[in-house]
Amino acid sequence: MNFFLENLWFWFVLAGLAGVIGYVSFANSRKIKTLFGTAAAVVVILALGFGLHFFVDTDQKSISRMLRGLAAAIERDDLNAVQNYIEPSAMKTRGLARAGMAACAVKKARFNDLKVAVSDAGAVPTARVSFTAVFHWTTKQPISGLSVDTPAVELIKFNVELVKDGSSWLVTDKCEFTLRAVP
Repeated sequence: MNFFLENLWFWFVLAGLAGVIGYVSFANSRKIKTLFGTAAAVVVILALGFGLHFFVDTDQKSISRMLRGLAAAIERDDLNAVQNYIEPSAMKTRGLARAGMAACAVKKARFNDLKVAVSDAGAVPTARVSFTAVFHWTTKQPISGLSVDTPAVELIKFNVELVKDGSSWLVTDKCEFTLRAVP
């Protein structure tokens, strides 16, 4: 079901097929009603596709929205907002976030290549998420004698397990990352 909700190109292909079939039918019958019927069918198919794509929330969209919110909180240097995206019992991840935000100021945070696998098997839904993050950062204070004044760019590959809490997704302690990841 998510395939139809997340892949808008499917609806364009379906509308194109309806258009081709309708045009062939019009070419054979030469009735203007066939042409108008075809146009109506194409419009209905596209409207249905756009409606499903933009107005139905899927786990993929919800997780993507959560990651954009987390990136915005990191850019604002708002530790409390960042902690809101982390599960309360994930003390290791909370500690890493605290230490990282105390040492570095992130000017720009983006993610791409998002892959999501949701599991509803347990009592609480979980998602295995992998993505690549790009951070433009500087140091707030020298770290072991190192001070970065002009923003450095860091590419980090993440493999994270999220847990669903109500309608939101939270980062757990099952968080692996690779610094200087090559896409």
